[in-house]
Amino acid sequence: MLGQGGMATVYLATQLKFDRVVALKVMAPHLAHDETFSERFLREARIVAKISHQNIVAVYDVGEHDGYYYLSMEYHTAGDLKAKIEKKIDTKECLYIIKDVCKALNFAHAKGIIHRDIKPDNILFRPDRSAVLADFGIAKALESESDLTQIGMMAGTPTYLSPEQAKGEVLTNQSDLYSVGITLHEMLMGEVPYRAADPLATAMKHVNDPTPVLPPAYAFLQDLLDKLLAKKPEDRFASGAAVVA
Repeated sequence: MLGQGGMATVYLATQLKFDRVVALKVMAPHLAHDETFSERFLREARIVAKISHQNIVAVYDVGEHDGYYYLSMEYHTAGDLKAKIEKKIDTKECLYIIKDVCKALNFAHAKGIIHRDIKPDNILFRPDRSAVLADFGIAKALESESDLTQIGMMAGTPTYLSPEQAKGEVLTNQSDLYSVGITLHEMLMGEVPYRAADPLATAMKHVNDPTPVLPPAYAFLQDLLDKLLAKKPEDRFASGAAVVA
C-alpha cells in the first residue's frame, strides 16, 4: 500500500502483461453504490488516459473488476510535494515546481479538462526533480451533487479550493490556478493561508478572508500570489502559460 484516502487506496503493483511496475489506484467500494459513479468515473478516466504530457502522470489502464473501479498509473519514486514541504523548499525550486504544474494545467485546460483538486499530495516528482501532476480529471467523477451539504466528500479539498468551488458555482480553468496559489503559499510559508475548525468554515474563508500578505523576504512574489488568489476568476491569470511567462 502506497497511500490511502476516503475515496481510494493506492497500491504498488505489477502489470503482468507488460511486466512493469505501476501505481494501482482502487476506488473505495462504497462509491459503486452511486448509480452515476461508474459511468462518470470510466468516462473521465478514459479521457485522462489519452493525455500525454511530461508534467502529467500517465494513466495506463482503467476499468472495473468485481465491483472495484481502478486506474493503473505511472509510478514515481521521488516522492510528492507534501513531503518536500515538510523539509522546507528553496524559493527557486518552488517557482520551478509552480512552472511545471502550470505547464501541465495549460496543456489539460486546452483539451477542456479541469483538474479540480490541485494540492501537494497530487504533485509528484521524477528522479530529475521535475514535477508531475496526478489525478487529472478524476475529481469530476467523484463530485457530489450537493457540494456544500457534503463538503467533506466534495471534489476538491476545502483547504485548497477556490471561492467559486466553495459557493458551488461553475468552475473554470482559473479555479485550478487559485489552488496553485494556495499551494505556492504553503511551499513558501510551510502552511496554507486559510484554515478553520471544520471543512465548511475553511471553505468560507476562501470566499471572505483577504489575500495573505507575504513577509518581506518573499515580497517580490506578492503580485504573483495576489493574481493567483484573486477572489474573482476573471481577475486571475488567463492561463497556465501566463503564469509560466
